[in-house]
Amino acid sequence: MMNKDKEISRDQKLVKRAKACEVVSSGYCPLNCDYCYIPKTPEMKRMHEEIVEKLKTGEWIDQLEELYHDIDHLSFWGTEPLLVLDEITRHIDELVERFGDLEMVTFSTSLCVDPSSIVRLKDKLDEHGIGLDWQLSADGHYTDENRIEGATKRIKSNLIELGKMLDEGELTVKWKGTISIDNIRKMAEDTKEIERYMKYYEEIQEEVEEVTDGIEFNQKSRCPTLVVPGKYTSKDGKVFANYLRNMIESGYSTTYTHRLKRVMRFKHDLEEKPSMFTCSGGDSNFGMDDGRVHVCHRTFYHERKNYIDSVKKQERYDNWDVSLFEDGILKMEVENYIVGADDVVRFQYIMRNFHDHWMLKLDQTKAMLVEMARCGQAEEVYMEDELLRELFALFLHTSHSCPVENLLNTGVVHFMPVSMVRLWCNGAFQELLKTVGGN
Repeated sequence: MMNKDKEISRDQKLVKRAKACEVVSSGYCPLNCDYCYIPKTPEMKRMHEEIVEKLKTGEWIDQLEELYHDIDHLSFWGTEPLLVLDEITRHIDELVERFGDLEMVTFSTSLCVDPSSIVRLKDKLDEHGIGLDWQLSADGHYTDENRIEGATKRIKSNLIELGKMLDEGELTVKWKGTISIDNIRKMAEDTKEIERYMKYYEEIQEEVEEVTDGIEFNQKSRCPTLVVPGKYTSKDGKVFANYLRNMIESGYSTTYTHRLKRVMRFKHDLEEKPSMFTCSGGDSNFGMDDGRVHVCHRTFYHERKNYIDSVKKQERYDNWDVSLFEDGILKMEVENYIVGADDVVRFQYIMRNFHDHWMLKLDQTKAMLVEMARCGQAEEVYMEDELLRELFALFLHTSHSCPVENLLNTGVVHFMPVSMVRLWCNGAFQELLKTVGGN
């Protein structure tokens, strides 16, 4: 336990606005998802062992107390949290003693390993009146293709096993679907693929409910999100537009419609409360790995030299994102956006610029739109319609507000990757606008 007599300067802590933390909790995953941004190497098992040792000692709670005034939301990130949930559960009593305002614990899992640790964590959280909010990652009928053969079978059996250990309706499943451009292409070409995607979740729900009533299902969480940032071309953008059109004509909403409607509903808050519309990373929420502060979980592992070296030594890259490990952006990120307690003031000042100001990022995106339209990578309407450019830029920087992805792809937290602009400016945004007419 931390020495209570230790003097901790207010300047060495995050501001009181920071009430949520993502804690690195694992370094190994039994899956190898096509789109995962974490490059897989043999070094991950050793890295995982180091992380688990930190969890066992409870040192991570000391580190939280050194950085935070208090916490109400705590989430566990890395690779597969079910591998370590029992270690976390053993420290919940101490965690609550230190952070009396804790309200919610969250994590996301593939549910392809033993699920019993979820029940043990839930039981311990129930003792303290703390909620558990979790997501189950599955990509519709593309799950086995995207993740690992047999994943769907494991998900079904583990959900049934989990439900049998619970009383009626004790846990609610929130689906977390991520689809690749290849999956999108199939749904853009054939609306039956959309029905198959949605039917996938219905069939799992029916099979589970036939056996147990311990699990409930969130019906609104089935809509997928697209892999981001990706390396999207103008052609991909046209495919994405067809996909959105098919989804809408098939009677399904999308997460992007909700994001655009939110901007329109709270448009009067855009100027006075811009951080309402940006990612919480580097604002009310931060990541923490071994006592070091991150914008969010996205930069976990980037300071671990042995792991980074193992990525660079790969003969072939399974994930395009590892190309970032070869240039100066990663070095710049580690030096400036992953900090200790002695540098949190500078770090938060930088991030406040991202969360509190619109002009630079919106103007850069609007200028990019014009240039892309001139060279045939965006629809020509963006050269002519200033209001459309404004709305497009605003939508992009609210619906895809990720400072880390911006940083890793452009070197600047404010600037959107050109790939993301290209994805939306070839018909997709216009399709989205049709869904919010009159709102």
